Amino acid sequence: LFLRHNHLSSIPTGAFSNLPRLEVLTLLGNGMTNIQPGSFSNLLKLERLYLNVNKLTEIYPDSFSNLPQLRTLDLGSNRITNIDSATFAKIPTLQKLDLHSNQITVIQPGTFSGLPQLQEIAMSANKLTNIGPGAFSNLHQLQRLELISNHISDIQPGTLSNLPSLELLLLKSNQMTTIQPGTFPNLPQNARLDLRNNPWHCDCRMVAFRRRMTPLFENEIICEEPTSFRGENLEDIKPEKLVCVKPKVVSFRRGDITLLHGNALHLICQASGIPKPDIKITLPSGRNATAVPDGRVTVNKNGSIIVRDLTKTDAGLYVCMASNHVGSSLAVLSIEI
Repeated sequence: LFLRHNHLSSIPTGAFSNLPRLEVLTLLGNGMTNIQPGSFSNLLKLERLYLNVNKLTEIYPDSFSNLPQLRTLDLGSNRITNIDSATFAKIPTLQKLDLHSNQITVIQPGTFSGLPQLQEIAMSANKLTNIGPGAFSNLHQLQRLELISNHISDIQPGTLSNLPSLELLLLKSNQMTTIQPGTFPNLPQNARLDLRNNPWHCDCRMVAFRRRMTPLFENEIICEEPTSFRGENLEDIKPEKLVCVKPKVVSFRRGDITLLHGNALHLICQASGIPKPDIKITLPSGRNATAVPDGRVTVNKNGSIIVRDLTKTDAGLYVCMASNHVGSSLAVLSIEI
């Protein structure tokens, strides 16, 4: 049954209950915003359900209950932000799940654990930032996992530890900088990875991984930082060359010439270190510059700040602190207005 590109905003409970032999239902390209429990009741033979390209924001538990033959569920290109851990608990026959191009920020532990036959998960182009243990538990049949173009900066050790059938893992175009030991344990020898287009930091945090690199990671990790290794393949760098350096503030100065009441103050803090240090500037009031609520302060990623509409209360000591996981360094600048 194909009901594509209509103007359906919702599905009444039991709308398809008189179609017990229906095998394929396509509802893509409508304007549906939610799916109520019971919308697909009595579809005992349904194998494929397409709900992609709608406006779904949330999937309620039991939305897909009583679908004992469902193999494919497509929820791609919607506006889903959250998936309850019980959402897919009652469709154990599912083999392919598509959630790409939504706005999902987190995978709750156990979200997919009720899907023991699942072979493919597509979650590219969401807003995932990190993935922890339990996210992919009980997926012994999983063959393909797509996580391209999220914001993933960290995959915690153990998260991918029990995927014996995995053939393809796609993590291209995320924000991963380092790999902790135990992040990719026991992956099948014939598995394929795509880790390209991540801003890899080839420093001391990668030493343990570098020493144990297997051909599985060949040509997958191209260094972004430090600049001395930019563009190089991690496997071509000897482990002893992967170092970290404590930060040092090399310059903390004013970027303007004169300061008058009502003008703007421009401060520039420059620091060295490996990995590249985070820079925080503290105002005379004791507040972190990034936390000022009145909108007068602009903080740039390069370590500079601008304080607008100066008053005498902006005079005093400004502190620049540069820090990374090795240590920290600070410098103080006195400003008179």
